[in-house]
Amino acid sequence: MQKTESSHKTILKTTGVFGFTQILKMSISVIGAKFIAIFLGPVGIGIAGLLNNTISIVSSLTSFGIQVVSVREMSLAHAENDLGKFSKRFIVLERWSIAIGLFGGILTLCLSSVLSKLTFGSNEYQLWFVFLSINFILSSLTASRVAILQGMRMIRSIAVSNLVISILITIVTIPIYYFFRLKGIVSVILLSSAIALAVNLYFTRNVKILKLKITLQETIRCGKPLIKLGFLLSINVLFGQICTYIIKLYLNNSGTTAEILGFYEVSTIILLSYVGMIFNAMNTDYYPRLTAVSNDNVKIKALVNDQIEIALLIITPAITFLYLTAPILIRTLYSKDFLEVVLILKAALFAVIIRAIIWPLAYVILAKGENRLYFKQELLGDALNILLTIALYHFLGLIGIGLANLINFSIYGFYVYFILKNKFEFDFRKDTLRIMVVSCLIGLLNCLILFFVKDPNTYFLIGILLVLSCIYSYKELDKRVDIMAYLVKMKHKIKSK
Repeated sequence: MQKTESSHKTILKTTGVFGFTQILKMSISVIGAKFIAIFLGPVGIGIAGLLNNTISIVSSLTSFGIQVVSVREMSLAHAENDLGKFSKRFIVLERWSIAIGLFGGILTLCLSSVLSKLTFGSNEYQLWFVFLSINFILSSLTASRVAILQGMRMIRSIAVSNLVISILITIVTIPIYYFFRLKGIVSVILLSSAIALAVNLYFTRNVKILKLKITLQETIRCGKPLIKLGFLLSINVLFGQICTYIIKLYLNNSGTTAEILGFYEVSTIILLSYVGMIFNAMNTDYYPRLTAVSNDNVKIKALVNDQIEIALLIITPAITFLYLTAPILIRTLYSKDFLEVVLILKAALFAVIIRAIIWPLAYVILAKGENRLYFKQELLGDALNILLTIALYHFLGLIGIGLANLINFSIYGFYVYFILKNKFEFDFRKDTLRIMVVSCLIGLLNCLILFFVKDPNTYFLIGILLVLSCIYSYKELDKRVDIMAYLVKMKHKIKSK
């Protein structure tokens, strides 16, 4: 019982740290996104998203899953508590990261004309891709430093570094877009990557790495298994990026208004960034902790159930709040020109609750190093994403994009659970199941109210659901961590500092 309570507290603390950071980042983003929306408009934001997506595809093709593999290796090395092994693994990973970054940069340079034609239909933007070849080296070096922070579970450093990066990028972005508009997109991407690298170098400056003499042959020998391990992961990411790219191209050339791509991009930003604190915490802290116990199915079961409970209890009221305030939020963060994004969010916000259940499950297969299984499950999710999004958008418009999200996550979730249950003897605790049912019911009611109830009753009913959701989450969290005692403890810690 004490171990479970400790696990809940750890998850809550991590989520709290990232949640607080996310709120601060959102406050900063309100300023940045508002100006960017004014300076670029829906069309400009859509073009920037398409360009970023193209770069991501090339990165996925050339990275060999080094980002995920690095975190896993640093986590395992840190768990062994051997500075020599830790240093050796980092040096090998950093060298491979540089080589991979150079490979990505050279490939982009050589294919700049082709990439311009594929993305924008002409050679007009070839120079953009020439300059963006530098981005791959910056991103690869950043990934090796982020792997140290995540592998050592330096939660506060990660949270603060992310906040600093967000502030600096906002400060740089606004004047560039003000003076150069669309022509400033490449400069913003490059400066953002440079800022991320500089900040992460600063936050890892005190991490002790022994200066070991490792030959080129040894670097290649030690790195080969890691590259093989990451190869299927890179194909997964690549396929996912290609699917997103095809969706964006379809929306951009669907014969409807040019703003559709911008609406899709903004909905993605809201779903991944503004409600992403739970998923950021999973990626940063949960995955390394899961990796450390990956050989013990009993511990995995406990950790996964704990993570799902805390995730749902936090994210369900947050999603209900977004259902209530989405139009105001979009107007504030962007402009009234983006209000049609609400049509996507009607079902897509409910999908986030489903996602909070699925992601902890999906990470198990990755933590265990079952790359072939992980490849299959991600392939299913990506295939469903592209088929459902294009089909449902064709028949239902923007509402169909949100429904595609919901159906995709539901099917994908059942598939992943089936794998875990049969291969690793995983099942849900009764308490976890109860929270899952209540959270999904609240999400479903929010969704149905928006679809079938007319204003002003819509917001009155969602307001009632928000109150009920907050009360339920507080009571359930209090059972697990004794919230008042936890807050008092945190207050004493702050005072003592």
